[in-house]
Amino acid sequence: MSLDDREDIRSRLILYGFAVDSLRWDLFDEIFASEGLHVRHGEREPWTDLAMFKNDFEIFHRIFDSTRHSMSNFIIELNGDTARSITYGQYRLVRSGAEGGDYWYGEGWYEDEHVRTSKGWRLRKRQSRQVYREGNDAIGSNTGVRFLHKTSSLQHSPHARSLQPLKGWADQWA
Repeated sequence: MSLDDREDIRSRLILYGFAVDSLRWDLFDEIFASEGLHVRHGEREPWTDLAMFKNDFEIFHRIFDSTRHSMSNFIIELNGDTARSITYGQYRLVRSGAEGGDYWYGEGWYEDEHVRTSKGWRLRKRQSRQVYREGNDAIGSNTGVRFLHKTSSLQHSPHARSLQPLKGWADQWA
């Protein structure tokens, strides 16, 4: 467990925002595990197949004129070859002339579990939660891919309450 592990995880969490905004679904192979995948946005059924996950994200995001995903506040707990994290996310979707309004904006966090692989850390399990949203909730509804979010609060997250982000931190300096 080292700073390099934390930096590898953090870099892949940041890469997620870039991959979505640039429609670079090939980069998901650098971020997500191909086996044991369980990615859930809000209350929808989870994606368990990486190819289907990439396909659905392509279908949903290609209709927008622009998107912006920003990741921050990385809280990472390392435990051998596994890790857990919470990352704050802000996201804006823009489609000029959309019925009901041109944009949708949301803020929330991602509860993630990571696994070390021979190619570096990969995200195996993700649950996104939403704190706030504004704008046109239906901006992407004509794609057939739905993100069913209800608002939540980090203070009520069992994942957040059980994280020990400084676990193993002191061992790096011993």
